[in-house]
Amino acid sequence: MKRATRNREKSRQEIIEKSAPIFNKYGYAGTKMDMIIEATGFQKGGIYGHFDSKMDLARAVFKYNSQLIRGIYEKEANQNESPKEQLLSFLRGFRSYIEHPPIQGGCPLLNMAIEADDTDETNRLLVKDFLNDWKEGLERILESGIQAGVFKEDINVTQEAFFIIATIEGSIMLGQVKRSIRLMMGISDSLKRYIELRIFK
Repeated sequence: MKRATRNREKSRQEIIEKSAPIFNKYGYAGTKMDMIIEATGFQKGGIYGHFDSKMDLARAVFKYNSQLIRGIYEKEANQNESPKEQLLSFLRGFRSYIEHPPIQGGCPLLNMAIEADDTDETNRLLVKDFLNDWKEGLERILESGIQAGVFKEDINVTQEAFFIIATIEGSIMLGQVKRSIRLMMGISDSLKRYIELRIFK
């Protein structure tokens, strides 16, 4: 059956959104064009009318998935909250991700980082940029807490930001391998205690 004519940008976005779970679950190498065609309802020519290659689509999907993850954390955080509340809101975002993952197949950031490795510099840089944004957001919270006198002055904001990110990503990886939400929740509780003891005054 022929598809009705539609807005080009809407069609492109539809392809991205319907391809997102496939790329996230199977990775770039494991995702076949037939799978994308079946999921989207677009023929191969229609897909390549919007994307230069399968890799071009995969990168667009990663950006979309990354925004889904960012949205969960931003939904919990309120810029008008105190630094303490902002950091606790960030942790609530983590728990929300565990309980209601926006996309199946694990964390897109972790998945792309593992698959890119040293073989694809462009994909590695996409992951790096997302990590830097995440780190800088945490650094701003930590610095504002020090200035407000509610966080300890001797903390290294960059080191602590990376530690929080590494703990979150590591727990997602372990939880995925062990198929255990309970494990991830336990690590979330431990991270909260760490923050209360190491960062809060």
